[in-house]
Amino acid sequence: MNLGRPELVAKLAARVEQGGPLTFADFMEVALYDPDFGYYMSSDARIGRAGDYYTSPDVHPLFAELIGRQIAQAAEGVQDFTIMEMGAGKGLLARHLLNSYRRENPTFLSRIRYLVVERSPALASLQKQFLQSLVDEGVRITWIPHLDALPAGSLTGVILSNELVDAFAVHRVVQRPLGLREIFVGWDSQARFIEIEAPPCSPALQAYFDRIGVSLEDGQRAEVNLHALDWMRQVGAILTRGLVFTIDYGHTARDLYAPTRKAGTLLCYHRHTVSDTPYLRVGEQDMTAHVDFTSLALAGRETGLEVTGFTNQLHFLLGLGIESAFAGLDPLSPECVSLRSLLRPEGMGATYKILVQHKGMPAPELDGLRSKPYFTGALLAGVPETARLSAVAP
Repeated sequence: MNLGRPELVAKLAARVEQGGPLTFADFMEVALYDPDFGYYMSSDARIGRAGDYYTSPDVHPLFAELIGRQIAQAAEGVQDFTIMEMGAGKGLLARHLLNSYRRENPTFLSRIRYLVVERSPALASLQKQFLQSLVDEGVRITWIPHLDALPAGSLTGVILSNELVDAFAVHRVVQRPLGLREIFVGWDSQARFIEIEAPPCSPALQAYFDRIGVSLEDGQRAEVNLHALDWMRQVGAILTRGLVFTIDYGHTARDLYAPTRKAGTLLCYHRHTVSDTPYLRVGEQDMTAHVDFTSLALAGRETGLEVTGFTNQLHFLLGLGIESAFAGLDPLSPECVSLRSLLRPEGMGATYKILVQHKGMPAPELDGLRSKPYFTGALLAGVPETARLSAVAP
């Protein structure tokens, strides 16, 4: 039985033995982001064919180019424009996006700066290698490790993330007849991680469900991403004028916490194999949970971010003209297959969602939001009116 990286397993076991069971959020945070042994903090290949999973920029460069096209449209009339990407992975999205500007929109490229927020030194080093040729050509690209380096109201432009929020550490809970219980992680006499149910570590967990008007069924498990709410509030505070693009796999709260998702959505990825076992291969596999876009929208409104639109990747890319890329392609060619993967309704096309928010400006008309399978009403369906009102910034 492979518990994972021995040093990391030993570190987690020692924490439990010294301080008692950990919340799953604490366990996941260490497994993914421990400075010495965390999954995302090593230089091993994580993304792409040689890694554990794919992202849309790995599938085809056109994904990033169309995102860039949408950002350029949003930037019309805005001076001193910054594109801030959070959690840039290998740097593929940035490289494809900026190269498309270099080819097709050099004037826009000359007036922007690209700011990468990356907490993993290993990934930041990889990104710098991928983007060095652009830096050598004079493109303004800089890195910071944390959002804390940016004061409130310091950014005008676009804040972009692609598959960032799903990797934030989550609390795991289960509904029982006597109320909500939290799942903690212990260490038993057989030297293995075990789950322990106990009262929630914080009233914020029950308040999370009360705010969105969700009642879990008896025995239903779910994930609560309190970190995502703090992140969205911080993003909203930093932005003075512009847009936030959050691209990730997830759902509205009503869909995410539906009774049909009895076991929650936590998944682990290792060598392109999916499992629901987080207590093996600790530090050697990715752990993710689907995003609650309803709660992100409510948290954003607390700092003045209003919902511009909410759609899925299929409709977003169609609105930006991806269909023209198929012209003249052999339907069986690898390129055509890759493009279709971005749009597949049973895969990336429908599972991946795009939440766009704006602040300090009127709601812009964006090509990617022309087709709207989801509206703000669907995003906030079931949310009590008191929660909607309390989320409106003064």
